[in-house]
Amino acid sequence: MNGLRLTAMLEEMATLLELDGANSFKVSAYQRAVRVLSSYEGNLAEAVQNKTLLDIEGIGKGIAEKIAEAYESESIRELEELRSRIPRGLVEMTSIQGFGPKKALSVYTQLGIDTMAKLEAACKDGSLAALKGFGAKTAEKILQGIAQLAKFSGRRRLDVALKAAAPILEVLRAHPAVIRVESAGSLRRRRETVGDLDFVAATESPKEVMDLFVAMEGVESVLGHGETKSSVLLDSGIQADLRCVTDKQFPFALAHFTGSKEHNTRMRQRAKDRQLKLNEYGLFPDGSEESKAASSEADLYKLLELPYIHPELREDLGEFSAAENGHLPSMLDGKELRGLLHMHTHYSDGKPTLDQYAEWAIANEISWMGIADHSQSLTVANGLNEKRVLQQHAEIDEVNARHGGKVRLLKGIESDILPDGSLDYPEGFLGNFEWIVASVHTHFNLTEEEQTRRVIRAISNPHTTVIGHLTGRLILAREGYAIDQKAVIREAAQAGVAIEINANPMRLDLDWRLVHYAVEQGCRLCISPDAHVMKGLDDVIFGVWMARKGWAEAGHLLNSLTTDEFLTFARSRR
Repeated sequence: MNGLRLTAMLEEMATLLELDGANSFKVSAYQRAVRVLSSYEGNLAEAVQNKTLLDIEGIGKGIAEKIAEAYESESIRELEELRSRIPRGLVEMTSIQGFGPKKALSVYTQLGIDTMAKLEAACKDGSLAALKGFGAKTAEKILQGIAQLAKFSGRRRLDVALKAAAPILEVLRAHPAVIRVESAGSLRRRRETVGDLDFVAATESPKEVMDLFVAMEGVESVLGHGETKSSVLLDSGIQADLRCVTDKQFPFALAHFTGSKEHNTRMRQRAKDRQLKLNEYGLFPDGSEESKAASSEADLYKLLELPYIHPELREDLGEFSAAENGHLPSMLDGKELRGLLHMHTHYSDGKPTLDQYAEWAIANEISWMGIADHSQSLTVANGLNEKRVLQQHAEIDEVNARHGGKVRLLKGIESDILPDGSLDYPEGFLGNFEWIVASVHTHFNLTEEEQTRRVIRAISNPHTTVIGHLTGRLILAREGYAIDQKAVIREAAQAGVAIEINANPMRLDLDWRLVHYAVEQGCRLCISPDAHVMKGLDDVIFGVWMARKGWAEAGHLLNSLTTDEFLTFARSRR
C-alpha cells in the first residue's frame, strides 16, 4: 500500500458515499482526510504500525480504522461493498467539471442515467435540459466537459506518472540480471501528461527480468508476457511496458523509445542521408548487419554528427537546426536557482510559518524567498487585509534579523487581478510590498479579448513584478481560461514584467511551449513552487523541467539573480 493509492481509495469512498446519500458529515470527513494525507510529510506506514494515526490532525477514529484496514488487507471492506452497489458510470460522471455526485445522483434517480454515454445522449436529445435545476446551458457545459474528458482519456499528470514509475525502476535496478535500465517515452521527455509508462532494460537474461516485472508488487493484471517485451496494468490504472535488449543495443533502444515520433523520423532520415539505417537495435551501414558501436545516447548523436540532444528537447521543435548551428540551450540543473518566489504561509491558506521557510532556504542554500500570501479579495483563501499585511511584514523583519543574513524573506503578495485589471489594494498601499505576483483567480468566463485586456492592464501597473499562472489551467481537470498568451508575453517583455512558470504539477503554467516563445521574445521568467505546504517546495524541480523543455537558460530566470539584483528588478518600474 502506498500513499497515492490510499488517498485515491479515500477519495473514491467520499464520492461513493455521497452517491449513496450518506450523511454529509461522513462525506466531509473523508474529503478532509484526503486533503490531510495529500500534504502529510510523515511516514504513514509507521503511523499505522505504531497506532498513532489519531495524532495526525484531521484524522478521526473511523478514518484511522479504514486506513489501518487498507494497509493490512490492501482493501477497505466498505469501499468494496459500495463499489458492488453503485453503478461505475456514476463515479465516472463525477469526473466532469462542475458535475458532482449530487447532480449524478439526480440524473440517475430521475432519468436512470448510469453511464457517460447515456448522459451524453440526454444532453443532446433535450431530456436533461428539461430536468429541474439543469437547463440548456447546463447541458451544453456537460457536453463540453465530456469532450474534455475524452481528450485527456488515459493520461496522467507528470507527477503521478513519476510516482508510479519510481518503485518499478527501484526494483529493476536492484536486480543482478539488470545491467542498466531507464524510463523512456513522454515520461523521460518530461511532458506535462503521460500515457503509458515505458522502460528499457539491458540484460543478458531477459526471461528472468520479464518474470520479475510481471510479478512485481502493484501489478493488477498482465496484459502481455514475452521474452523481449511485457505489458502490465498497475493498480493505479496505468499501463507499464518493459523492453529488454542487450547492453550493446541499449543506447539505440533508449533513444528510439524516448524521442517523439517526429524527432525519431528526423533521426532516421539523418541516418539515411549518411547511408545508415537506424532502428531500436542499432545504427547499421547500408548492406551490413553489424551495428556501429555506441555506449551511450551521446555516442549515437555523435555518430550522426550532432551534439547530444537532451530528452526534454526531443520534440522536433527546432532542436536539429539548433544542434547543427551550436545553438542548443545550456540545460538547467536547478543549481542555478539562488532564490524562489511565490509561497504561501499560515497567514492565508498555507500551512508553513515564515521561520520554516527560512530554515528550509538556509538548509538548501537558497539566498532569498519571495513570500506571497493571497490578497484581501480572495476571502475563500483567507486573503490578507491591510492590517494583517503589516503584521506579516513585521514578523518577516523579525525572522530576517533572527537568521542574520543567511537568508532574506521578501515582503510580497499574490495580488488578485480584479475584473477591471487593477490590483487588489489601493495604489498608495502597494508600495509596502517588495514584490508582487499578480494572478487571476476569479471571473474565468470573460471573453479572450476581455481577459487579455484585464491581464495587460495588470502588467501596466508599476508595482507588478510577475504575472502568475497565466492561463489558470489545472492539468487534466480544468482547461485554462481564454486569453491571448502570446500578446500578454509580448506586453510583459516590453514592460519588464516576468511571467511565472508555476511549478505545481497540477498547473505547470506557463506551458513549456509558451516558455519557448517567451525566451524568443526576451521576456523574463521565474520558476515558482506556489507552495502551500513544505513539501510543495520540492515541486521546484517540475518548474526546472518545464524551463528546460522551453529552452530557458539561467539568464532568463529571475531565480538566478542575487537578492539585490532581484530587488533592483522589482523596483525598476516604480
